[in-house]
Amino acid sequence: MSENTREDLQEHVLTAVRKSQEMTLATVKKVVETLSAATAKLPANPLEGKLHDLPLAAKLHELPAPGTVVSSTFDFAGRLLAEQRTFAEELVKATAPLRPRAKDAADVPETTETPATPQTPETPAA
Repeated sequence: MSENTREDLQEHVLTAVRKSQEMTLATVKKVVETLSAATAKLPANPLEGKLHDLPLAAKLHELPAPGTVVSSTFDFAGRLLAEQRTFAEELVKATAPLRPRAKDAADVPETTETPATPQTPETPAA
């Protein structure tokens, strides 16, 4: 695959991902807008003031903010991907001595003769 073809393919994939993300974000914003309008018409929250009675409610304030979770998750994913890249590069280096032989084997022209197939003995009819 040529360098331009690979780059074009990668760009097409990234464009498709971006487009999908834009559509998803627009949909989520519309749903939030609709739900916000609908919840404004609902009666007051029946659990208001009673959340402290729920088993884990007292610990809710200990949870990290959603933005913090997103940031730390992507930071970790970046570090993991960097480790995987280092591993893959080291793997390529470690297997480098095998590649010339594999290339040489692939360069051997195939013979045009078809190998003889062994004849199966005929079995007498019963």
